[in-house]
Amino acid sequence: MQGSLTPLSILGPQAEDERQRIRRKFEAGGSAQDTLEALCALADKTSQHIFGEVLRVHNTEPQGLSLVALGGYGRRLLFPYSDLDILFLFGSLKAEADFRPLIADFSRTLWDLGFRVSSAGRTLEECKRIEEDNAEFHLALLDRRFLGGDEELFDRFTKKILPGPEKQARPFLLAELTKLTKERHARYGNTIYHLEPNVKDAPGGLRDYQAAAWLRQIANGQKDGWKNSAGEEEVAANAVAFINAIRCFLHYSNGRNDNTLTYELQTAAAERSLGVLGEATRPAKRSPEEWMRLYFRQARVLNRLLLRYVEQKPAVQPSLRERWFNVARGTRSEADKGKPFTVRDGLLEVVDEPALSDRQVTFALFAEAARTGVPLSREAERAIFYILKHPELQQKNTQINWPTLREILGAAYPSMALRPMQRLSLLMDVLPEFKTIDSLVVRDFYHRYTVDEHSLRTIEHLEELAEPPDERAAHFRQLWKTVDRRDLLILALLLHDVGKGLAAENHITGSLEALETAAARLGLSEYEIGEVHFLIQRHLDMSETMQRRDIFDPTTVSMFADTVTTQERLQRLCLMTYADIHAVNPEALTPWKAEMLWQLFVATSNHFSRTLDRDRLHASDEVPLLEQVSSQAGGAIKAEVERFLEGFPRRYRAVHSAPEIAAHFQLYQKLGVEPVQTELKARHHSFSLTLLTADRPALFATISGVLAGWGMNIVKADAFANAAGVVLDTFQFVDLHHTLELNPTEIARFQKSLAEIVNGKSPLEPLLKSRESASKAKPPKVAVETRVGYDDTSSAQSTLLEIMAQDRPGLLYDLGSALARLGCNIDVALIDTEGQKAIDVFYLTERGKKLSQQKQELLREVLQSTLG
Repeated sequence: MQGSLTPLSILGPQAEDERQRIRRKFEAGGSAQDTLEALCALADKTSQHIFGEVLRVHNTEPQGLSLVALGGYGRRLLFPYSDLDILFLFGSLKAEADFRPLIADFSRTLWDLGFRVSSAGRTLEECKRIEEDNAEFHLALLDRRFLGGDEELFDRFTKKILPGPEKQARPFLLAELTKLTKERHARYGNTIYHLEPNVKDAPGGLRDYQAAAWLRQIANGQKDGWKNSAGEEEVAANAVAFINAIRCFLHYSNGRNDNTLTYELQTAAAERSLGVLGEATRPAKRSPEEWMRLYFRQARVLNRLLLRYVEQKPAVQPSLRERWFNVARGTRSEADKGKPFTVRDGLLEVVDEPALSDRQVTFALFAEAARTGVPLSREAERAIFYILKHPELQQKNTQINWPTLREILGAAYPSMALRPMQRLSLLMDVLPEFKTIDSLVVRDFYHRYTVDEHSLRTIEHLEELAEPPDERAAHFRQLWKTVDRRDLLILALLLHDVGKGLAAENHITGSLEALETAAARLGLSEYEIGEVHFLIQRHLDMSETMQRRDIFDPTTVSMFADTVTTQERLQRLCLMTYADIHAVNPEALTPWKAEMLWQLFVATSNHFSRTLDRDRLHASDEVPLLEQVSSQAGGAIKAEVERFLEGFPRRYRAVHSAPEIAAHFQLYQKLGVEPVQTELKARHHSFSLTLLTADRPALFATISGVLAGWGMNIVKADAFANAAGVVLDTFQFVDLHHTLELNPTEIARFQKSLAEIVNGKSPLEPLLKSRESASKAKPPKVAVETRVGYDDTSSAQSTLLEIMAQDRPGLLYDLGSALARLGCNIDVALIDTEGQKAIDVFYLTERGKKLSQQKQELLREVLQSTLG
């Protein structure tokens, strides 16, 4: 070796000063393109300097080694905290071994200077092979750029080695890139409309644009479908510039390669109108909702471009045998004579584009998609978009009538029409009321999508019921197949949330006002208006009833039936509720909620038929259940099973299967040995706790307190008691600190701690105090207003206490303790969370009676003080 590298004390400050200069320029209003190029130039200059230095120190020449920039770095687009993707290209295996110490020094020095190096090494011989398990590497190679070292080796690599394998690998790379794209989109629910989108990887992000560029590069212009007009190229370039600016902003704001556009950063970006062209004339500040609409508009451009390319089939020269077959069978299309569109390769294609200037023809195309379930091709959408936006083409029959819209909405596959209508902005022409929620972000940690996306997903979830995708949907299949006036249900779903974009007292009021204008314009009948009005006005009722009321209490069912009034309305409302919950986020419609919804539908339907359920189990009447539980419990004596089941709320039977009840019975049998019996099960992202013991004061609060003391966050709970005074409480909780998950031996200690505290052998307070100092929670992103209310009419025996509050660890313990101090007995507890919102309902009695007005007011004061 000769000498040593230039000290980091010199190189480090130089690189950091340049980074800060680039950042200041960007934050002062500089373009993202200039920022990315400047960061790339800094990386190039530093890499080349360090490479020269290590060559000098190792006293060697670069022959046999090339540095090749790949991926985004190869495209000269380097984001502030992105990796430097570098290929070390060796002329031979000997060169690879000889240069290994030099490469280690080179990479380590770049890391020490703050550059994140992501490297790979290949010999020329290895590059002749296509690595079928590493398609990402070959895609990154498409953006190769010489960085330093042996330039002759790089030229040979580019001009002689790669062309053959890359040409041969085109079908493989196209298939792999399409597969990777579909997998990536599926991870994000196949939608751009996320409330907090990932601007790199989510649909509509920068990865979409790069995938489109790679597809076009691999296809090498084999079909006209891969080409864009000058106008389309300009629109795409503007979209890329906008999202590039956002990604730069996110990197600088987060201090790392984090590409999620959070609520907080949406506000900050909107305040500076980030990415908006024409800085001199742009407003200094925009609302987050307005700015996010701009984001989704640009994301839509990139997503639409990629999906059109994915749909294209690259030209492949057919064999002689295939040409003979093609002559014999003709093209794969199903043309309808006289129609300006046809089905080709499973897609609706436009064959007479000028005919689309008559909007009735366009609507007929959408109606065909809704009727048959055959989607429009992206080229068909492109043709419609061109006709709609062309300033010199005269449009005819631009107004849709109700019979035409009803045909679309009442078909088997309405989303097949509504989705492309939304992408083309035609849906907002047909229903101007829908424009208020176009790309609307409502900040809510329960919902995952924008309001318009949520509405369209409700419709798609109903369509899935034709072939139920899972057990949750099986009950509702027949309802969807037999529902009367499906068009009214779909119209209600389109309008049910538009009030969220209006300045109204609440979103339901706004949505009903929107219905008035839409109905007048479309010419709906009085009956049709009444039915849609009912669905919009009551679209939350069934969900709230099943989650916040004991649906096995006849009073609850009777009151709900009085609201619904008819079996037809019940069927439509049930489907609407199923779809509305399902479309909130992928986890929202749990099997439990689906079952409770079905049970409420059945109970209400039976009410209309005058066959009412009773509120409490009489075990002697439950012969099939007794036999199942006895069998599952190893041939237990039926009289003992009867004593266990007698007096449980009918809700207990509905929410637990026979095997679960048998397991509970077996715990019950052990109470004589240990007075507190527990069962803990790991579930997906949570734990389920079942506890049986004799009833005692403050039991529910004590269990909640132990969970809080162990750092567990309760997300759902149920409390049951039988006629013998045995309490069965179930809790679903999240292990916030992964205590039980990472330390399985702690499970036994947790259960022992719980039993000892419930039995009064150990105090609860020390456990809670130890947790208080360790749980300094961050302020919530979305504030939830505290509400405390009572309902004395929904139950004949109990007063219902309804609480809505900010969810936090220990909340349920605080609530349960307050109830216990005031002598309130919990007959039924319905505990649920929606994002950061806790929704808890308690059926309360005092000495076997409803709470007096005086007790209610006292309890309200205590709870308000407790909740803050």
